[in-house]
Amino acid sequence: MRSKRHWAVLIGLFLALAFLVLLTVRQQGVETGVPSPMARSSYSARPPGTKALYRTLEALGYRVERWRKPWRLLNLKERRIVLFVVEPMTGVFPKSDDWQRLVQFVAAGNVVWLAAEDPETVRGDIFSARPTKVLLRTFPVSEARPLFPAAWLRGVRRCEVNSITRLTKRWRLPNGKSPELLQKAVEIPLLADQHGVVLKAIVMGDGLLLVDSNPHALSNEAISKHDHLRLVLNVVSSVAGEKGTVLFDEWGRGLGVGEHWWWVVSPNTRGAIVQLLVAGIVVLVALSVRFGRPVQLPPQPFSRTAFVHGLATLLQRGNTLPEVIALLQLHFLRQALRQPTLWRLPSSNELERALQALPPNDRSAIRRIWQWAEKLRRLPRISERDALKWAQAAHETLAQLARRKGGWER
Repeated sequence: MRSKRHWAVLIGLFLALAFLVLLTVRQQGVETGVPSPMARSSYSARPPGTKALYRTLEALGYRVERWRKPWRLLNLKERRIVLFVVEPMTGVFPKSDDWQRLVQFVAAGNVVWLAAEDPETVRGDIFSARPTKVLLRTFPVSEARPLFPAAWLRGVRRCEVNSITRLTKRWRLPNGKSPELLQKAVEIPLLADQHGVVLKAIVMGDGLLLVDSNPHALSNEAISKHDHLRLVLNVVSSVAGEKGTVLFDEWGRGLGVGEHWWWVVSPNTRGAIVQLLVAGIVVLVALSVRFGRPVQLPPQPFSRTAFVHGLATLLQRGNTLPEVIALLQLHFLRQALRQPTLWRLPSSNELERALQALPPNDRSAIRRIWQWAEKLRRLPRISERDALKWAQAAHETLAQLARRKGGWER
């Protein structure tokens, strides 16, 4: 029963590992070209990242920081803050409470620049006629121009658009019901190309929400092109000024402090980590399984006689019984003659001289054991029974000598 259970566990774990491998391979094929959570981060110096914009604003003297806490912790008492939220993971982290807080933060007198290509986040539509080519990013790059002269668009003539999403619907919260403040807000389109609007401003309370379907304009590879930086500086300078703060959101991508660490790595890396864990469990289970038919030992007591018998059997197979008898014989003489420093077997004459100091009964008993051992050692082959019988006789003789010695001393 136990063996069948182990085999069932092993087969199940191997099937799970094969499923994870297949899932990772399919995921790798589907997600080609999709930016990872780290791609749009202000920490990233890669082309999709926003580190160049972060460093530029910092070099111009603005107070630039990274927001790595949940949006629900935004301070509504703060004013004159510009918060860049680029490509948030809408289906994972920001919940309804976070989006509600973000709207309240805007209404308190701040500006949030929400830039994302996801249609669900910005409430837009994909204009491409071939959605299968979206992941390969084969759509053409176009130019967006201002729709009317405005203060924020001063000096902005054209912007490069590298996105397939256009703002075609009224913006609402991606998660949860939109508040009444957002339902009454006024939406003002600012930039558009031949396919539709790519940037619009939503007036809420004392602040503005900029919805941008072209996060490419804020990336490292495009911030220095055309009038992208001019547009950002117009917004930041008019809102933050010299004493304001510019924040770059990192929590929405899973790079928050103490939260969502699992999403820092790419999906393929997560799959590889899970596969390694499953493989380690398989190895541990395999090492613990006892392959082959288990051998059940007969229940029997392990006595001293059985130990001596088993030892005698092993010694006889190695033809070492004569040497063992010689060692036991030397040990016997050390105790019988009361000479613990005896280091070799004495000759017959040496033994007789040593026996002269003992009583007659002791001399005959020691001599009998000695002669018996000498006879066994001269045999061409010693049986286990004879060796065991001699060892038992030597043990009994030592016990008798000990009892006699105790009687003499009394």
